[in-house]
Amino acid sequence: MAKQNNLLDDSELQKLVYAAGLSENQHVTKLAGKAVLDSSLQYWQHPFDSPNVSGNVEIGETFRNQPFYLPQEDLTKHLLAVGQSGSGKTTLFYGLMSEVDKPFWAFDLKQDYRHIDVLVLPWTELRFNPLKPPKDVPPRRWAQVFSEVFGHATALLSGSKNYLLKKIVELYRLYNLFQEVSAPYPSLHELELLIKSEGVNYVRKQADYRDTLLNRLEAMNLVAGTVFDCSTGYSIPELLHRDIVFEFDGLSRDVQNFLMEILFAYVYEYRLAQNHRNQGLNHVFFLDEGKRVFSVYKERQDAAGIPEIDELTAKMREFGEGLVVADQEASKLTDSIKANTYTKLLLPTAGRKQFQAMTEAMNLSERQAEFAQELETGEAVVQVGNRTPVPVKLRNYTVEKDVTDRKLEQKQRNKWENLSHEPRKTTRKFDQKIAPGRTEEQPEKEVLDDPNRIDLSNNANRLLKDIIENPFKPLTERYQRFSSSYKGNKAKNELVDQSIAVERKVKNGENRKLLQLTEKGRSYAENTLDLDTKHQGRGGIIHRYWQHFIRDAFEEAGWHAFLEKFEADIYVNMGNTELAIEVAMGDNPREIKHVEKHLERGFILWITCRNKEIQEGLKQRIEEQGIDTDQLVFRLLRDFQKSENLP
Repeated sequence: MAKQNNLLDDSELQKLVYAAGLSENQHVTKLAGKAVLDSSLQYWQHPFDSPNVSGNVEIGETFRNQPFYLPQEDLTKHLLAVGQSGSGKTTLFYGLMSEVDKPFWAFDLKQDYRHIDVLVLPWTELRFNPLKPPKDVPPRRWAQVFSEVFGHATALLSGSKNYLLKKIVELYRLYNLFQEVSAPYPSLHELELLIKSEGVNYVRKQADYRDTLLNRLEAMNLVAGTVFDCSTGYSIPELLHRDIVFEFDGLSRDVQNFLMEILFAYVYEYRLAQNHRNQGLNHVFFLDEGKRVFSVYKERQDAAGIPEIDELTAKMREFGEGLVVADQEASKLTDSIKANTYTKLLLPTAGRKQFQAMTEAMNLSERQAEFAQELETGEAVVQVGNRTPVPVKLRNYTVEKDVTDRKLEQKQRNKWENLSHEPRKTTRKFDQKIAPGRTEEQPEKEVLDDPNRIDLSNNANRLLKDIIENPFKPLTERYQRFSSSYKGNKAKNELVDQSIAVERKVKNGENRKLLQLTEKGRSYAENTLDLDTKHQGRGGIIHRYWQHFIRDAFEEAGWHAFLEKFEADIYVNMGNTELAIEVAMGDNPREIKHVEKHLERGFILWITCRNKEIQEGLKQRIEEQGIDTDQLVFRLLRDFQKSENLP
């Protein structure tokens, strides 16, 4: 009975049991039996020893009404909390954020933490260039780290990761980063353009690596909006001194995973380069839904190698970076995160598989596990290192969750505007390599040696024909041609997976998804389906969409408007006045040449920009060239949604 109830660690009880075993005295045996029975009953009611409550971070009180503390420095060895939805994980995070006196970053996927008084950065306000190495980190080393992290986040195998590494090194050379300290840094958009510009032999294995990588990269640049649209993003060393909530709600899973992992890696490499060793706790990461980064399925994927994030988990502690991870499903977390977290919390958990994965990680006894099954919301079994586990009632932390997007912008706008970044820049060598004036919206050029590799269903061919005939139709309307949205989506996935088309998103009052043909798709449509792929307008589908939209807006207002007349994106004849309109999708040197040509012809010129960052960049270029701006007007594309903004 003593062994079954884990009582033999008690030295006095151990001696009594031993004496009863040696003695034939019934009185001694009864005394021993009574002691074991009493202790067993106590253990059954509360199968835990008295806790060591020393520390400076209070997380609650024990079931015996004693305050329970964690040593703050233990967070450098990381903390893992597992519990079902509504079990108290968010409350735990609130409490730790308020108690820890070091700066923290929280990765928020559900808008849970915008309600506390910190800098909140929605992804739409974030500017980060993951191709710029941290301070004092050699570009060649960072290229390796980046390719590993990107590969893990987007499920690339070793062949595609190696291809990615080669292209990053090539891109760095085009930016002179191995020779010039003051050179600008390329962004993911330039990486996409470089890969698109490469001629491909579709018979070779390399074509598969290229297509796979390009599929991931195009989607990431498209979904991430302006996040990567910079040469230098916000200063990471400065942000490490601030409490920040990064809101990634609304991004695709791959982009969310990549941003979280690359920021982990960026901070670690920065700390390593600055030799921030053995300084105690410097900073804490908070990550809910930990399986998104620490996925056991990716850890077991032999062909991809050991994930870089697993290596970082163990290394970060030496540099004072704490990691607080929570999730609902312990069985889906990597063995690494379960092994490399010094403090573990088991909250009410749904499903025996998840519960058992955590009790095994904490090495709970059978009775302790039974006790843990009865936990209620806000209660947890806590284990710190090899110490005995302790049941704790978490401190209640009440937060009014009333911060809407509108309130958030009103409250945070000044903070966002005080963050600085540098717009995207290119080098002459890069421009010469990929053809001057290209933007991220332009379709790629490829050499197609084996177009017969394409194998599309009848539905996919129907959708392809519709894309050619109606290039600006929203994706949702295209699906109406099919008996169900499921079939339409399946056809679309065929085109995307085989690199026949890529998805693009344009915001014009509402988000509209368009499909753009690739050169591979264009060749297939012309040679196999005998379709005419010629179109009006130039550049990619987004650029052409705005050309047509603006042209149509002027015609509806009663003016004569034309595409590509006098080398203008849109030309408008207004009787005594001629108006040229350029659609600027990027801060590109090519736009300045167009400005000079149109002004020389005596036109009034409107430059319509995708966003304010592009507008400011072009204004600066025009100012540097000393161009007279009397006949020049800047507009944003969204201005054309209102007819009163037309002349």
